[in-house]
Amino acid sequence: MKKIGYYLLNIIAFLLFFASYWALDTYGNFSGDELFFHLLVPLGGINNQSLTNLLTHVFIPGIIFGILITILIIKFIKEKRIIINVILFFIITIYSFHNINIFTYVSDQINQSDFIKNYYVETKEIEVNFPKEKQNLIYIYLESMENTYSSKKYGGSQNKNLIPNLTQLALNNTSFSNNEKLGGALHLNGTAWTAAAMVGQTSGLPLKINTSSNGIIDLNNFFPNTKTLGDILKENGYKNYLLVGSDSNYGCRKQYFEQHGSYQVYDLNTAIKNKEMTKDDIVWWGFDDEDLYQKARKQLMEISKQEEPFNYTMLTVDTHFEDGYLDETCPKKYKDQYSNVINCADTKISKFIDWIKQQEFYKNTTIIIVGDHLSMDTDYFKDENYQRTIYNVILNSKVDTQNNKNREFSTLDMFPTAIASLGAEIEGNRLGLGTNLFSDRKTIIEEKGYSYVFKELNKRSTFYNNNVLSYK
Repeated sequence: MKKIGYYLLNIIAFLLFFASYWALDTYGNFSGDELFFHLLVPLGGINNQSLTNLLTHVFIPGIIFGILITILIIKFIKEKRIIINVILFFIITIYSFHNINIFTYVSDQINQSDFIKNYYVETKEIEVNFPKEKQNLIYIYLESMENTYSSKKYGGSQNKNLIPNLTQLALNNTSFSNNEKLGGALHLNGTAWTAAAMVGQTSGLPLKINTSSNGIIDLNNFFPNTKTLGDILKENGYKNYLLVGSDSNYGCRKQYFEQHGSYQVYDLNTAIKNKEMTKDDIVWWGFDDEDLYQKARKQLMEISKQEEPFNYTMLTVDTHFEDGYLDETCPKKYKDQYSNVINCADTKISKFIDWIKQQEFYKNTTIIIVGDHLSMDTDYFKDENYQRTIYNVILNSKVDTQNNKNREFSTLDMFPTAIASLGAEIEGNRLGLGTNLFSDRKTIIEEKGYSYVFKELNKRSTFYNNNVLSYK
């Protein structure tokens, strides 16, 4: 029995060791909230490649090394074997936790912050007035789309522009930038993975875990006390739709959008249920962006015939890490796959926008195109001195501004900004932690500084736990 204990102890230690390296190499500097969110919520819908990577980079080497080290300890160490093994276990575990900043996260949870309490604007208490003639909204989340992919000439970091069409869209329409050239939103923890990004951009709040409780998001009460973009639009007569090419249960996206605005969700499961595809047709995370845009065209033609205004939200997937998905329609202009995937994504979105512009409903429709978060394909980015920012552009907005350059903002500011782009007036120009970028009001980052906001949002917030995650 003692020998079994040695094996288990060492296997667990090396699983942690390889898991920390895999996570760091794959996700980069992720937050503790992101780690625990994915550990605590259901993982239904995760793609096969991610599971394969876990198996080959974590479980197999972890088990092999754990067994080998145990054999060596049993064979060569006779005295104080248990003590040595326990010491080894703690050394490896501590090193692994240090590797993924667990101790920093624990420190942040010990330190209470009133930042959210002091700056949060309760949406339920704010008057939002829409014009009599409602403007439709098409909100497109482009997976991992950032301005880094543009050329240095326009503000990116590439020698060749991988996103020429998106660059021109940003230059010719309303795009908010952190500099004089092509720029965008600054990264904040709690908005840095897809589910959190979608929550952040529609609620003005980061997605955090309540460490003082069980930490699990209640799927039946997702942000129960929060009034979101979907809620506001529904109250004003809009019909909400969500299209994703993956299983929307992954990351609890389906639950969030159905509970906040009664979104009609179309995802991988819907396509299979409707016999539009089978499980054998699944690629990447579900169906690829070529199919996504085809489905969007068909659905928009049907939706636009209805009397009520619509909010059509969609999420692309081909540019998901690592290396993305390159379908047969994509040309191979560059040596590496990810560059080709990004360039192809740029072409696809451009064709889709051109199609929308040709439709009758476009004159009454605002289009928002925004990256969900920075790319997690960490080994792709070489210039450590370049300030990576999240892409954004707004087409056919009902309002305009000249104050769109040299702005310091995050994707949380997209919440009130999206509402304002439809011609709605927002009392005080703030919702959640977000500021209407069309207004002259400073964002919270502009008021307090990026570093301060970043650090404070990482800390435990009793107010957030009790007023956002509270199930009461």
